[in-house]
Parts: sequence; C-alpha cells; structure tokens
Amino acid sequence: MSQFEYLSVLVSIIIGLALTQLLSGAARLIQRRRRIRMHAATLCWMLVLFLVDIQVWWVAFERRGREDWEYFSFLLYLLIPVTLFLLNYLVLPDLDDPHATDLGANFDANRGWFFGLLTAVPMLSLAEQFVRDGFLPADADVGFRVAFGVAALAAARIGNARYQFWNAVTVLGLFLAYVATLFVRLK
Repeated sequence: MSQFEYLSVLVSIIIGLALTQLLSGAARLIQRRRRIRMHAATLCWMLVLFLVDIQVWWVAFERRGREDWEYFSFLLYLLIPVTLFLLNYLVLPDLDDPHATDLGANFDANRGWFFGLLTAVPMLSLAEQFVRDGFLPADADVGFRVAFGVAALAAARIGNARYQFWNAVTVLGLFLAYVATLFVRLK
C-alpha cells in the first residue's frame, strides 16, 4: 500500500461523512417538505457543497505520486475536508428538531460561520499547495480560489436576502465553469 492510498482513506472517510450529512439532510427535507419553509439560497448552497465535496475528492487523485508526506502537511491537507464536513452540517438545521422549520432563519443565524468556513476552504487549499510545492503559480486555478475566498468573505458581511440568493446562484455557475475548465479529467 502506498502512502497516498493509506492517507487517502481518512480523507475519503471525512468527505464521505460530509456527503452523508448533506444527502441525509436533503432526504429529510423531502420527507418534511410540508413542515419546512424552504429557502432558495440554502438549496443552492447544498448543491454547491455537493459539487465542492466531489471536486475535493476528485483533485485528491493528483497527490497519488507524492511520496514525501509529513504529518503537519497532511494535517493541513486534512483540514480541507474537515472544513467541508462542518459546512455540510451548518447548511441545514437539525431537521429532527420540531422547531427547526425555517431554512432561511437557519441560514441567517449561521451566515457568519458558514461563510467564514467557506472562506477557509480555498485559503487552506492555497496554503496546502504552497507548503507542498513551495510556491503558488499565477494561474486560473489560484485566481479562482482567491476570488472564491474573497466572495465568501464578502457574503459573510451582507445579510440582504436577494444578495444571498444571487450570490449562491452566481457561485454555483462559476464553480461549474471552474470545474469544466480545469478538472474535467483526472490528472
């Protein structure tokens, strides 16, 4: 077993737990749809998170040839799926709680934490790449991650519901374009 195979198991477990949290929440939303006040931005962020979870797992394959893993660089890398797990948990209220009936209220209550953690994902990714490679290339991938982090940081400060909806839709579209441009095939 290679180092990558060994370490990727833990990464896959955490991403699997994040996806389980998100998909279980989606199933509970369907079951409780008559009792839950839906919120378009929340539903859009659920889709974005699903795609980000998959993309993080997809890109992990690029590390298969790496043979110089160190504890702290792996820990930095592991913080990306850990942060995604927390985001997948925060995007929905505890739908087993009979008082949790408003997705918009949950979104507003968790907006600072949600976008703070969302800001951390690309920043952790950039930090991990810098530690791994010793530099950051001036390319579209780095540019997108910086822009994504800045946009998430701005969204943490803006409570306007219309802004939040269009921000979520825009991020979804841009993320799809990002993946289609840079990550269609495994490398």
